[in-house]
Amino acid sequence: MNKRILMNLAGLTAALTVTTVQAVPQIPEKSGWRGQVNLAVGAGTSESNMIDGIASIDLGQEKISSLDESPDSEEFFLPGLQFELAYTLGENRTQFYLGNLVADYTSFELQTSLRTHLGVRQEIPGITVVDISLSRSSLPLDVWKDPYIVDAKRGDTERTANGLHMAFDRIFGTALELKWSSSEIEIDDERSGEALGLSRAEQNSLRREGQVYNVKLIYDWKISEQHRLKPTIGYVDKDLDGGAMAEDGMAYALQYLYERNRWLFVSQVFYEDLESDTRNPIYNKQGSVDKIGAVFTAFYTRPFGLEHWTANATVGYQDNDSSIDFYDSTFGLISFGMLYRFD
Repeated sequence: MNKRILMNLAGLTAALTVTTVQAVPQIPEKSGWRGQVNLAVGAGTSESNMIDGIASIDLGQEKISSLDESPDSEEFFLPGLQFELAYTLGENRTQFYLGNLVADYTSFELQTSLRTHLGVRQEIPGITVVDISLSRSSLPLDVWKDPYIVDAKRGDTERTANGLHMAFDRIFGTALELKWSSSEIEIDDERSGEALGLSRAEQNSLRREGQVYNVKLIYDWKISEQHRLKPTIGYVDKDLDGGAMAEDGMAYALQYLYERNRWLFVSQVFYEDLESDTRNPIYNKQGSVDKIGAVFTAFYTRPFGLEHWTANATVGYQDNDSSIDFYDSTFGLISFGMLYRFD
């Protein structure tokens, strides 16, 4: 592995270092500016035949020796900066915001979480709190132009994701939340299958660009003052241009929160079962993938007596088990951060 020293903290994003506890925050009664910033550092391991890295962070192997093997492991170091800046109109129950803390960090989907959102939250009394945002990739994800080149260096290219996101929280005063998103995936130089001598139609079936849709229904069950449970059921539709790369299926998650004194512990397990209905021209079969993972985050407010600060630590792991070994991937991370809130 080509190890690099990463010096520019502001230019990088530690996409998986803060667990999302509440998707749509409460809108303050008081008008004015408020925000939060989290400075973090993490390290982990990655296994992927499809991803090169993020900025100068290596997450994949430049050269592979077979199209029938699972990927090798890469170690990485990941500093990061996360933030949200918001302005509230208290009387109107409206809040405008800019930041990347609104991403779903527990999903381990790098193309989703490496984004900056510009959005508005609006409370409709007695009905819901609406959160609508547009997102752009704050850092592009580097993928291989043609992932299927064997015994030669693979060139990389940028993958970006831009999207529209909507959330409806506390629907009719209940603990229900509905989230929906549509994301457009673009790859600067898509050459999948070009080196294998495939027909044009077969190459097109391997294209990784297109739309990705997500819908989730979440219930925030407050068991007691200290315990909360948040089950989630969702549907994922990766409507990509290449039929062999397109997948859809169900997604499930269960989050448990425990709060005591200055401590907050958040645990989450998640699972997705996605399938393709088009034959992969390289492997002559339809692909499917089971994604399973877990994330644990601990928060401690006012560490060392510091007002407005919250220390946080996260450990997480995801395994993507594909019916085609080449598409197997795993991602593991441990990180430590300090979050500062101001208003």
